[in-house]
Amino acid sequence: MLVTTSRFTSHIAIIGVALVAVVLAGANISSGTANPAEQASVSALDAPPDGALSAGSRPVYSPVALQSYISIINQDGGLLSRRAVPETILPTETRSGFITYTVQAGDNIETIAARFRLLPTTLVWSNAEVENAPDRLNIGQMIHIPPVDGIWYEVQADDTLSGIANKFKAKVEDIVNFPLNNLTAGANLFVGTKIMVPNGVKPFVAKAIETASAPSGGAYSGPAVKAAGSGRFIWPTSGILTQGYYAYHRGLDIARAIGVPVAAADGGYVSFAGWDNTGYGYMVMINHGNGFSTLYAHLNQYYVDPGQPVARGQVIAAMGRTGNSTGPHLHFEVRYNGIPQNPLFYLP
Repeated sequence: MLVTTSRFTSHIAIIGVALVAVVLAGANISSGTANPAEQASVSALDAPPDGALSAGSRPVYSPVALQSYISIINQDGGLLSRRAVPETILPTETRSGFITYTVQAGDNIETIAARFRLLPTTLVWSNAEVENAPDRLNIGQMIHIPPVDGIWYEVQADDTLSGIANKFKAKVEDIVNFPLNNLTAGANLFVGTKIMVPNGVKPFVAKAIETASAPSGGAYSGPAVKAAGSGRFIWPTSGILTQGYYAYHRGLDIARAIGVPVAAADGGYVSFAGWDNTGYGYMVMINHGNGFSTLYAHLNQYYVDPGQPVARGQVIAAMGRTGNSTGPHLHFEVRYNGIPQNPLFYLP
Protein backbone atom coordinates (compact mmCIF):
# COMPACT_ATOMS: atom_id res chain seq x y z
CA MET A 1 0.00 0.00 0.00
CA LEU A 2 2.86 2.35 0.85
CA VAL A 3 4.54 1.62 -2.49
CA THR A 4 1.27 2.22 -4.40
CA THR A 5 0.64 5.52 -2.59
CA SER A 6 4.22 6.71 -3.19
CA ARG A 7 4.00 5.86 -6.90
CA PHE A 8 0.61 7.64 -7.19
CA THR A 9 2.04 10.71 -5.44
CA SER A 10 5.06 10.81 -7.75
CA HIS A 11 2.83 10.57 -10.84
CA ILE A 12 0.67 13.44 -9.58
CA ALA A 13 3.84 15.51 -8.99
CA ILE A 14 5.11 14.84 -12.52
CA ILE A 15 1.75 15.81 -14.05
CA GLY A 16 1.73 18.99 -11.96
CA VAL A 17 5.21 19.98 -13.16
CA ALA A 18 4.19 19.31 -16.78
CA LEU A 19 1.08 21.49 -16.43
CA VAL A 20 3.13 24.35 -14.96
CA ALA A 21 5.64 24.02 -17.83
CA VAL A 22 2.83 24.16 -20.41
CA VAL A 23 1.33 27.27 -18.79
CA LEU A 24 4.70 29.02 -18.65
CA ALA A 25 5.53 28.07 -22.23
CA GLY A 26 2.19 29.42 -23.43
CA ALA A 27 2.79 32.69 -21.60
CA ASN A 28 6.27 32.99 -23.10
CA ILE A 29 5.08 32.34 -26.67
CA SER A 30 2.18 34.76 -26.42
CA SER A 31 4.39 37.52 -25.02
CA GLY A 32 6.78 37.23 -27.96
CA THR A 33 4.23 37.02 -30.78
CA ALA A 34 4.33 39.74 -33.44
CA ASN A 35 1.22 41.85 -34.01
CA PRO A 36 -1.31 40.44 -36.53
CA ALA A 37 -0.28 42.82 -39.32
CA GLU A 38 3.37 41.87 -39.06
CA GLN A 39 2.53 38.19 -38.68
CA ALA A 40 0.43 38.22 -41.84
CA SER A 41 3.14 39.97 -43.87
CA VAL A 42 5.73 37.31 -43.11
CA SER A 43 3.49 34.24 -42.78
CA ALA A 44 5.38 32.55 -45.61
CA LEU A 45 8.54 32.65 -43.51
CA ASP A 46 7.13 31.05 -40.38
CA ALA A 47 7.46 27.33 -41.10
CA PRO A 48 10.36 26.12 -38.93
CA PRO A 49 12.12 22.94 -40.15
CA ASP A 50 12.14 19.92 -37.82
CA GLY A 51 11.27 22.00 -34.77
CA ALA A 52 14.58 23.85 -35.00
CA LEU A 53 12.88 27.24 -34.75
CA SER A 54 10.18 28.71 -32.59
CA ALA A 55 7.99 30.58 -35.08
CA GLY A 56 6.50 33.84 -33.90
CA SER A 57 8.76 34.43 -30.90
CA ARG A 58 11.32 37.21 -30.86
CA PRO A 59 15.01 36.39 -30.43
CA VAL A 60 17.07 38.03 -27.71
CA TYR A 61 20.76 38.48 -28.45
CA SER A 62 23.68 39.57 -26.31
CA PRO A 63 26.69 41.01 -28.23
CA VAL A 64 30.04 40.47 -26.49
CA ALA A 65 33.03 42.41 -27.76
CA LEU A 66 36.31 40.48 -27.80
CA GLN A 67 39.18 42.25 -29.54
CA SER A 68 37.60 43.55 -32.74
CA TYR A 69 35.23 40.59 -32.96
CA ILE A 70 31.61 40.56 -31.80
CA SER A 71 30.15 37.16 -31.03
CA ILE A 72 26.36 37.11 -31.21
CA ILE A 73 24.66 34.47 -29.05
CA ASN A 74 20.99 33.57 -29.38
CA GLN A 75 19.68 33.24 -25.84
CA ASP A 76 16.14 31.96 -26.33
CA GLY A 77 16.04 30.07 -29.62
CA GLY A 78 13.53 32.45 -31.19
CA LEU A 79 13.19 33.08 -34.92
CA LEU A 80 16.84 32.19 -35.45
CA SER A 81 18.80 29.50 -33.69
CA ARG A 82 22.58 29.26 -33.48
CA ARG A 83 24.10 26.29 -35.30
CA ALA A 84 26.04 23.96 -33.01
CA VAL A 85 29.66 23.36 -34.02
CA PRO A 86 30.87 19.84 -33.12
CA GLU A 87 34.24 20.05 -31.41
CA THR A 88 36.13 17.46 -33.40
CA ILE A 89 39.46 19.31 -33.21
CA LEU A 90 41.83 19.12 -30.26
CA PRO A 91 42.00 22.23 -28.02
CA THR A 92 44.51 24.83 -29.16
CA GLU A 93 46.66 24.41 -26.05
CA THR A 94 47.59 20.89 -27.23
CA ARG A 95 48.59 22.11 -30.70
CA SER A 96 51.96 23.74 -31.30
CA GLY A 97 51.98 24.10 -35.07
CA PHE A 98 49.91 25.45 -37.95
CA ILE A 99 47.23 23.39 -39.67
CA THR A 100 46.12 23.69 -43.28
CA TYR A 101 42.36 23.29 -43.40
CA THR A 102 40.25 22.58 -46.49
CA VAL A 103 36.91 24.43 -46.60
CA GLN A 104 33.95 22.03 -46.56
CA ALA A 105 30.30 22.41 -47.54
CA GLY A 106 28.48 24.63 -45.04
CA ASP A 107 31.67 26.20 -43.63
CA ASN A 108 32.22 29.87 -42.93
CA ILE A 109 34.96 31.72 -41.07
CA GLU A 110 33.05 31.78 -37.79
CA THR A 111 32.26 28.06 -37.70
CA ILE A 112 35.80 27.11 -38.74
CA ALA A 113 37.23 29.34 -36.01
CA ALA A 114 34.89 27.80 -33.42
CA ARG A 115 36.11 24.29 -34.29
CA PHE A 116 39.68 25.33 -33.57
CA ARG A 117 38.74 27.52 -30.58
CA LEU A 118 40.04 30.67 -32.22
CA LEU A 119 38.58 34.07 -32.99
CA PRO A 120 37.33 34.53 -36.56
CA THR A 121 39.60 37.57 -36.86
CA THR A 122 42.62 35.32 -36.28
CA LEU A 123 41.78 33.34 -39.42
CA VAL A 124 41.11 36.54 -41.34
CA TRP A 125 44.41 38.14 -40.31
CA SER A 126 46.38 34.97 -41.02
CA ASN A 127 45.09 34.44 -44.57
CA ALA A 128 45.38 37.35 -47.00
CA GLU A 129 42.87 35.90 -49.47
CA VAL A 130 40.33 35.54 -46.67
CA GLU A 131 40.91 39.07 -45.41
CA ASN A 132 39.98 40.39 -48.84
CA ALA A 133 36.68 38.47 -48.89
CA PRO A 134 35.97 36.68 -45.57
CA ASP A 135 32.31 36.00 -46.30
CA ARG A 136 32.88 34.47 -49.74
CA LEU A 137 34.65 31.16 -49.20
CA ASN A 138 34.82 28.38 -51.78
CA ILE A 139 34.58 24.66 -51.09
CA GLY A 140 38.10 23.27 -51.38
CA GLN A 141 39.78 26.56 -50.48
CA MET A 142 42.83 26.11 -48.23
CA ILE A 143 43.10 28.11 -45.00
CA HIS A 144 46.04 28.35 -42.58
CA ILE A 145 44.99 27.75 -38.96
CA PRO A 146 47.39 29.20 -36.33
CA PRO A 147 47.69 27.47 -32.95
CA VAL A 148 46.86 30.66 -31.00
CA ASP A 149 44.88 33.85 -31.48
CA GLY A 150 46.67 36.74 -33.13
CA ILE A 151 48.15 37.64 -36.51
CA TRP A 152 50.36 35.63 -38.83
CA TYR A 153 52.38 38.52 -40.18
CA GLU A 154 54.71 38.81 -43.17
CA VAL A 155 57.76 40.92 -42.30
CA GLN A 156 58.12 44.11 -44.34
CA ALA A 157 61.14 46.30 -45.03
CA ASP A 158 62.31 48.34 -41.99
CA ASP A 159 60.18 46.26 -39.58
CA THR A 160 61.43 45.81 -36.02
CA LEU A 161 60.08 43.65 -33.23
CA SER A 162 59.09 46.67 -31.17
CA GLY A 163 57.49 48.29 -34.21
CA ILE A 164 55.43 45.20 -34.99
CA ALA A 165 54.40 44.87 -31.35
CA ASN A 166 53.30 48.52 -31.19
CA LYS A 167 51.47 48.31 -34.50
CA PHE A 168 49.38 45.33 -33.43
CA LYS A 169 49.07 46.16 -29.70
CA ALA A 170 51.06 43.08 -28.72
CA LYS A 171 54.07 42.37 -26.48
CA VAL A 172 57.60 41.94 -27.81
CA GLU A 173 58.26 39.12 -25.34
CA ASP A 174 55.21 37.21 -26.59
CA ILE A 175 56.51 37.40 -30.17
CA VAL A 176 60.02 36.38 -29.14
CA ASN A 177 58.84 33.55 -26.87
CA PHE A 178 56.51 32.03 -29.45
CA PRO A 179 58.45 28.83 -30.33
CA LEU A 180 57.60 28.72 -34.04
CA ASN A 181 59.10 32.19 -34.59
CA ASN A 182 62.63 31.04 -33.66
CA LEU A 183 63.53 34.54 -32.48
CA THR A 184 65.66 36.08 -29.75
CA ALA A 185 65.46 39.58 -28.33
CA GLY A 186 67.12 42.04 -30.72
CA ALA A 187 67.19 39.49 -33.56
CA ASN A 188 67.21 40.70 -37.15
CA LEU A 189 64.02 40.20 -39.12
CA PHE A 190 64.17 39.03 -42.70
CA VAL A 191 61.80 40.60 -45.21
CA GLY A 192 59.23 38.14 -46.49
CA THR A 193 59.40 35.74 -43.56
CA LYS A 194 56.26 35.16 -41.52
CA ILE A 195 56.01 35.40 -37.76
CA MET A 196 53.16 34.86 -35.35
CA VAL A 197 52.07 37.88 -33.30
CA PRO A 198 50.19 36.30 -30.36
CA ASN A 199 47.11 38.30 -29.29
CA GLY A 200 47.83 40.92 -31.95
CA VAL A 201 44.92 43.07 -33.14
CA LYS A 202 44.48 44.93 -36.42
CA PRO A 203 42.50 48.18 -36.41
CA PHE A 204 39.34 48.18 -38.53
CA VAL A 205 37.80 51.31 -39.99
CA ALA A 206 34.35 50.99 -41.57
CA LYS A 207 34.18 52.53 -45.01
CA ALA A 208 31.19 53.73 -46.98
CA ILE A 209 30.22 51.44 -49.84
CA GLU A 210 29.11 53.43 -52.85
CA THR A 211 27.78 50.56 -54.95
CA ALA A 212 26.51 47.05 -54.41
CA SER A 213 29.99 45.55 -54.30
CA ALA A 214 30.69 46.44 -57.94
CA PRO A 215 27.70 44.64 -59.43
CA SER A 216 27.43 43.85 -63.10
CA GLY A 217 24.17 45.26 -64.42
CA GLY A 218 20.83 45.33 -62.65
CA ALA A 219 21.36 48.69 -60.92
CA TYR A 220 18.54 51.26 -61.03
CA SER A 221 19.53 54.61 -62.55
CA GLY A 222 16.15 56.22 -63.20
CA PRO A 223 14.38 59.03 -61.35
CA ALA A 224 13.98 58.82 -57.60
CA VAL A 225 11.19 56.48 -56.53
CA LYS A 226 8.81 57.80 -53.89
CA ALA A 227 8.92 54.84 -51.53
CA ALA A 228 10.14 55.36 -47.99
CA GLY A 229 10.62 52.79 -45.26
CA SER A 230 9.09 52.92 -41.82
CA GLY A 231 12.45 52.72 -40.07
CA ARG A 232 11.32 49.50 -38.37
CA PHE A 233 12.98 46.35 -39.73
CA ILE A 234 11.74 42.76 -39.61
CA TRP A 235 13.68 39.53 -40.06
CA PRO A 236 13.99 38.84 -43.79
CA THR A 237 13.82 35.05 -43.44
CA SER A 238 13.97 32.17 -40.96
CA GLY A 239 16.75 29.68 -40.40
CA ILE A 240 19.96 29.07 -38.48
CA LEU A 241 22.24 32.01 -37.69
CA THR A 242 25.56 30.56 -38.87
CA GLN A 243 27.66 33.72 -38.89
CA GLY A 244 27.19 36.97 -37.01
CA TYR A 245 28.35 40.53 -37.57
CA TYR A 246 31.96 41.40 -36.84
CA ALA A 247 34.71 43.60 -38.24
CA TYR A 248 35.34 41.53 -41.35
CA HIS A 249 31.83 40.17 -41.85
CA ARG A 250 29.48 43.10 -42.22
CA GLY A 251 26.19 41.24 -42.07
CA LEU A 252 24.35 38.14 -40.88
CA ASP A 253 24.36 34.70 -42.51
CA ILE A 254 21.05 32.90 -42.07
CA ALA A 255 21.10 29.32 -43.38
CA ARG A 256 18.22 27.01 -44.18
CA ALA A 257 17.42 25.56 -47.63
CA ILE A 258 17.29 26.55 -51.28
CA GLY A 259 13.94 28.11 -52.08
CA VAL A 260 13.07 29.41 -48.60
CA PRO A 261 11.29 32.79 -49.02
CA VAL A 262 13.23 36.02 -48.43
CA ALA A 263 11.23 39.15 -47.58
CA ALA A 264 12.02 42.87 -47.65
CA ALA A 265 13.09 43.93 -44.15
CA ASP A 266 11.33 47.28 -44.66
CA GLY A 267 9.55 49.21 -47.39
CA GLY A 268 11.41 51.05 -50.13
CA TYR A 269 12.40 50.48 -53.73
CA VAL A 270 14.76 48.04 -55.44
CA SER A 271 18.05 49.79 -56.21
CA PHE A 272 19.70 46.64 -57.56
CA ALA A 273 18.53 43.20 -58.64
CA GLY A 274 20.79 40.89 -60.58
CA TRP A 275 24.12 39.08 -60.60
CA ASP A 276 27.10 40.32 -58.59
CA ASN A 277 30.52 39.40 -59.99
CA THR A 278 32.42 39.71 -56.69
CA GLY A 279 31.01 36.55 -55.11
CA TYR A 280 27.54 37.45 -53.83
CA GLY A 281 25.80 35.72 -56.73
CA TYR A 282 22.19 36.76 -57.31
CA MET A 283 21.58 39.76 -55.12
CA VAL A 284 18.91 42.35 -54.30
CA MET A 285 19.43 45.76 -52.71
CA ILE A 286 16.60 47.91 -51.36
CA ASN A 287 16.85 51.66 -50.80
CA HIS A 288 14.54 52.57 -47.93
CA GLY A 289 14.53 56.29 -48.68
CA ASN A 290 15.62 57.31 -45.19
CA GLY A 291 19.37 56.76 -45.35
CA PHE A 292 19.02 53.00 -44.84
CA SER A 293 19.53 50.29 -47.43
CA THR A 294 19.50 46.50 -47.10
CA LEU A 295 21.30 43.81 -49.10
CA TYR A 296 20.18 40.23 -49.74
CA ALA A 297 22.81 37.95 -51.32
CA HIS A 298 23.46 34.35 -52.52
CA LEU A 299 19.85 34.14 -53.74
CA ASN A 300 18.56 31.24 -55.79
CA GLN A 301 16.23 33.60 -57.66
CA TYR A 302 14.64 37.01 -57.21
CA TYR A 303 11.13 38.26 -57.95
CA VAL A 304 11.60 42.04 -58.20
CA ASP A 305 13.00 44.47 -60.76
CA PRO A 306 15.26 47.52 -60.36
CA GLY A 307 13.17 50.60 -59.53
CA GLN A 308 10.22 48.57 -58.25
CA PRO A 309 8.58 49.74 -54.99
CA VAL A 310 8.37 47.01 -52.34
CA ALA A 311 6.46 46.76 -49.08
CA ARG A 312 7.77 45.69 -45.71
CA GLY A 313 7.42 41.89 -45.50
CA GLN A 314 6.92 41.42 -49.24
CA VAL A 315 8.62 38.28 -50.55
CA ILE A 316 11.36 39.46 -52.93
CA ALA A 317 13.52 36.38 -53.48
CA ALA A 318 14.33 32.79 -52.58
CA MET A 319 17.30 31.64 -50.52
CA GLY A 320 20.11 29.97 -52.46
CA ARG A 321 23.84 29.37 -52.68
CA THR A 322 24.86 31.31 -55.79
CA GLY A 323 28.21 33.06 -56.00
CA ASN A 324 30.94 32.04 -53.58
CA SER A 325 28.96 30.13 -50.98
CA THR A 326 29.62 26.82 -49.23
CA GLY A 327 25.92 26.15 -48.58
CA PRO A 328 22.40 27.59 -48.88
CA HIS A 329 22.00 30.75 -46.84
CA LEU A 330 21.00 34.40 -46.97
CA HIS A 331 23.70 37.00 -46.48
CA PHE A 332 21.85 40.03 -45.06
CA GLU A 333 23.28 43.52 -44.58
CA VAL A 334 21.94 46.79 -43.20
CA ARG A 335 23.69 50.01 -44.27
CA TYR A 336 23.13 53.60 -43.20
CA ASN A 337 24.45 56.27 -45.56
CA GLY A 338 26.59 53.57 -47.12
CA ILE A 339 28.17 52.44 -43.82
CA PRO A 340 27.50 48.79 -42.81
CA GLN A 341 25.63 48.47 -39.51
CA ASN A 342 25.05 45.51 -37.21
CA PRO A 343 21.60 44.26 -38.28
CA LEU A 344 20.90 42.97 -34.78
CA PHE A 345 20.76 46.56 -33.51
CA TYR A 346 17.75 47.19 -35.76
CA LEU A 347 15.90 43.88 -35.83
CA PRO A 348 13.12 43.10 -33.30
